[in-house]
Amino acid sequence: MQRFFALIALFVLSIPVGISIAGCAGSNPKDFCIKNGFGFGEKVTDLDHINLGPASTGISLSYGQTGQLNQPTGLNCNGGSVSVAHYVYGTTNLNLADINPSTGAICAGSWNRHSASGIPDFTICTPPTGAGVAQVTASASAVTSNPVNVYIHPPITAVTIGSQTACVSQNQVLTDQNGNQAPLTNTTQVFGPDGMPIPAQFVGTVTYTPVNSTVVTINNTSDSTSTSPVNGLATAHLPGSTVINATIAGTTSAAGYFFTCPPTSIGLTLNGSTGIPTPVTVSASSPQNLVATIPDTTGATITGLSLDYTSTQPKQIAVSSSGTVTATFPTTTTVTAICQPGTCNPAPVNIIGQLGTGLPVTSNAVIVNTPGRSSSKLWLASSQSSYFTPLDLTATGSPTPIKLPYIPNSMVLDQNGTNLYFGSYHELMLVNAGTNTLAKEDPNVPGVVLAVSPDSSTAVINDQVNQIIYLYSASKGSFTSVGGLATRAQYSPDGKNLYIIGPNNFYVFNAATGWSTYTNSNGGANVCTVSQLNNNNDPTKYDPFCSPDITVTIPSVGPFISGSNTTVNGFCPNTTNQNRPIFYPQAGTVAIATDHLTATNDGSHILGATANPAQIADISVKVPIGACPTNNLGLKFQQGSGTNPGDFAINTTALSNIAPSEITEIVSSPTATTSFVTYNAANASGLLPAYNPSTTFGVAGTVTNVQLSTGALAPLSGVFSPDDSTFFVGTSGDNLLHVIDVPSLTDTQTINPKLTNPSGAAVPVEFIVVQPRSTT
Repeated sequence: MQRFFALIALFVLSIPVGISIAGCAGSNPKDFCIKNGFGFGEKVTDLDHINLGPASTGISLSYGQTGQLNQPTGLNCNGGSVSVAHYVYGTTNLNLADINPSTGAICAGSWNRHSASGIPDFTICTPPTGAGVAQVTASASAVTSNPVNVYIHPPITAVTIGSQTACVSQNQVLTDQNGNQAPLTNTTQVFGPDGMPIPAQFVGTVTYTPVNSTVVTINNTSDSTSTSPVNGLATAHLPGSTVINATIAGTTSAAGYFFTCPPTSIGLTLNGSTGIPTPVTVSASSPQNLVATIPDTTGATITGLSLDYTSTQPKQIAVSSSGTVTATFPTTTTVTAICQPGTCNPAPVNIIGQLGTGLPVTSNAVIVNTPGRSSSKLWLASSQSSYFTPLDLTATGSPTPIKLPYIPNSMVLDQNGTNLYFGSYHELMLVNAGTNTLAKEDPNVPGVVLAVSPDSSTAVINDQVNQIIYLYSASKGSFTSVGGLATRAQYSPDGKNLYIIGPNNFYVFNAATGWSTYTNSNGGANVCTVSQLNNNNDPTKYDPFCSPDITVTIPSVGPFISGSNTTVNGFCPNTTNQNRPIFYPQAGTVAIATDHLTATNDGSHILGATANPAQIADISVKVPIGACPTNNLGLKFQQGSGTNPGDFAINTTALSNIAPSEITEIVSSPTATTSFVTYNAANASGLLPAYNPSTTFGVAGTVTNVQLSTGALAPLSGVFSPDDSTFFVGTSGDNLLHVIDVPSLTDTQTINPKLTNPSGAAVPVEFIVVQPRSTT
């Protein structure tokens, strides 16, 4: 019995620790794979399978080109990573797609092996005799990866995709004529050095990349972020066109273009209204949002479009980039929106106009009014005095002139009301408008200040002695320049286009397309000559009022230019020119002479005036809005009844009882209801013509002469208060500033600006700028 118990004890002690007497059915050791609830056989530390890429796209190589497989990934039975010390690579065809068995380096052809003269193996790739497809793999621990296709073909010289015959609406994919998805792969052709297409089965996967990804995105199966299984599927986004680059075998080619449907119109409303005929009221305490309805050429609605919103009175009523209208001071303004290529509906220069892309689109106008009255702050100067006079109508006491280093030939206030730009033949003088102190002198940009950009960043200066046009940044003290002689300049309200006119040329600067220069052959009775403009640097003989003049329509589709015939250019390019688009072609001729011009803020009139005969030319105009013409010839203006876009009608009204030697300005009110004509005359009697245009297309307005107070002779210059209640006018004879009440057309006050010439004699006010001071 003792021996029996000893035998039992020996048996129990000999059972392995990992096995119980009850058996192993319920045990699952952690280092074994789990299969059918049991842990046995293969361990989680063992290599189960190998992933090798790029599996979905394969590798494309030209004859003699080398490439590299992606690093293989070793995985266990549960999908976890397994460390592999060394992989061995293989190929199905050593003569077509040879592979270094140790590194995975691929040769499109055959690698050198056992070369003489000590040349290392796998360093020379000999091209194959023809195209084909091979498969390569990676192996380790008796496990082989998935195969990866290697496409071998002749060297690639070009890749093309099919041409679109119709644009694609926003958020839609490119389809064929039957409405089926049409990935770019369907029309892609790859060409070899002989100019012949390479058969698609030898090419492999093409990767597509748009130059402008805001226009289109393209699925690539080689893209790890791709969620679509269709390679080359293109989805339209924002309007415009863009180049599509195609990459294969390390070669990138501009393969073609993609077109997302452009807008056909921009419908603006504020509180459900366009403000015509009754302006929309926006109080200073209640910003309001514009609503833009934008259909594309198929009728689908476009959202998220980057529009340039503009206000004709941005200091008083501003519009943000998102379309929020905010009032600060009382006035009336016209708000518009433009889809301006560069930031909206872009296109490569060589395909501008194709399927409507690359062309600007304008909205209707919305008239906005902020009621009330505001006091004004003015600055007064003369081309005959080295002084300027700041004038605050809320202050008491008489104004005090401030001396400048040189006699100015021009004065412009930036939109922000921050800086006064005084031009001279010696230097640019910059005055801080808040403190009325000299902030900067820059002798590098002498000349006449013609304009300042709407964002207040750039001043336009013309050195009329050396005939150079400068675009000057005051904050940086830097400039760019172009040769030219100019008399007037005006920016479009969005700041994207700068229009400059001179005696011989018309210049346009656009940030996207650069400078364009066109011949100005309009002529006219008071066109500046070079001697009038520079007078051998004698500022006492400078004429700041000679023509030609320029004014931009509202909405800003183009400028009208004065002359013996008044002409208009459009901002829709003529793309039928074989060499290069004509970006701002002439759009029409109005058979009426004008010396100076202005556009009314309601967009209904271009008003001009001439000295001989003394008259106002009222050009009623139906400014084209929406998309550019589909014939790609640009805008057209023609005499008509006002029923068609571009129609105009001409009426003339005599300026009675005055005999001007030259017209100096025609100034329209913010509400577009009244315009004043200022002039110079050898014999004058203090009459200031006020013109009230008709609200009916093609009907002439009326002229009323305002009698200025005793001592005034000719009204030389003028400006409206922003609230439209007052017109400030500088006069010869008494050399005073007259304050005209606009509703009653009466001279209510005179102010002595105390401007004197170097001899101490009083001189008239020739330059006036204004900004709102306070609300009353």
